[in-house]
Amino acid sequence: MIIAESNYLNDNVDSVFKDPEAWYQGEASIIKQILKDQEKKVSTWKYYRTFSKLCKVMNEVANTHCKSVYEEAVFYNYFLRPATVRGTDKSFKKDCGQLDRDVAGTALCGVIDILVPNIVIFASKYAYDEYKDYVKHSDNTNIRFVNEDKYLELVEHNTKARIDFVNHPAARGDNNWYKSENSKQKFERLLKEYWLHNP
Repeated sequence: MIIAESNYLNDNVDSVFKDPEAWYQGEASIIKQILKDQEKKVSTWKYYRTFSKLCKVMNEVANTHCKSVYEEAVFYNYFLRPATVRGTDKSFKKDCGQLDRDVAGTALCGVIDILVPNIVIFASKYAYDEYKDYVKHSDNTNIRFVNEDKYLELVEHNTKARIDFVNHPAARGDNNWYKSENSKQKFERLLKEYWLHNP
């Protein structure tokens, strides 16, 4: 399971997505219209830069071990409300409120409980830190951290899922995808150890 941060919509759009309560509890038709308006921009999701870079590495690591990474992996955005884009800043950090944290944490716990993945890799350090904080302070008794917070214990399923993060494939500077030790090389290592060896 690979988790990015969020979707992004231009800040000049006057929309319900800027209001957390309206977004999560608002009228479904408004949200459906926003998503429909954005559909053309995301219709080629397999070729979206973040997804295609991650899948390319997965294909290289898997070699002939799987038919298609699209059948093997789940790609998920942690925050379920789009982030605003202000200049070059696409981080959800500037938009995040407590309702966003509660909805995101609760939803991901539910998804993990249903899918029971071998490994959960975040491509956003911010989302990773927020999820860890959510689990540590949550009343959820089925998912908790063990082994120095390196694994999620799924109590009901009597199993553990490795949890970690890698830098976002579009990261620049010191966090560059091809240069940083927390990037492509770490992603490859995690896949080899926790994906291929745990079919």
